[in-house]
Amino acid sequence: MAPFKLFGTIFIVAGGLIGFFVFSLVTAKTLPPTSFGPGHSELLPRAQVNIRPIDPLIQQHVMERNASHPVGQMLVQYNCKDYECEPGLVSDLEDIVTRFTNTVYLAPYPGMDAKIALAAPGRLEILDDFDEDRIVSFIRDNLSR
Repeated sequence: MAPFKLFGTIFIVAGGLIGFFVFSLVTAKTLPPTSFGPGHSELLPRAQVNIRPIDPLIQQHVMERNASHPVGQMLVQYNCKDYECEPGLVSDLEDIVTRFTNTVYLAPYPGMDAKIALAAPGRLEILDDFDEDRIVSFIRDNLSR
C-alpha cells in the first residue's frame, strides 16, 4: 500500500507543478526587456526611428551595459495593433525621441501588453496614454545610465 501512496503524492505534486507552469505561461505578459541574456544579438537597431518591430534579441542588446556599450540606450515602443492609438501618436513619439541622442530607439511592438512602453536597463514604465512629460522625464533620467 505504501508504494501507491508515494506514487499518488508524486502524481499530485507533479500535477501541481505542471499546472503552475501552464498558468505562468498563460498569464505572462509580453513587454520589452530591461536586461540581456547570453543569447542576445550583438546588433543595434537599424535606425533611431524604426517603422518595423525590433527583434527581441536586439532589444536585449540595447539593455546591455559594460565598458564597451554606451550609456543612455533605451527603447520607446508602442502597440497600435492591439490598442486604440490617437491620431498623431507615432509622430508625437518620434518628435520626442529625435530630440535626444541616437541611443534612444523608437519602434512599434505589436502584441506587447501595453500601449506605450519605455524600457531602460533595469527600468520599465508602461503608459496607457501619451504623456509627453513622463516620456521626456524617463528618457532624461536614464540618459546617463
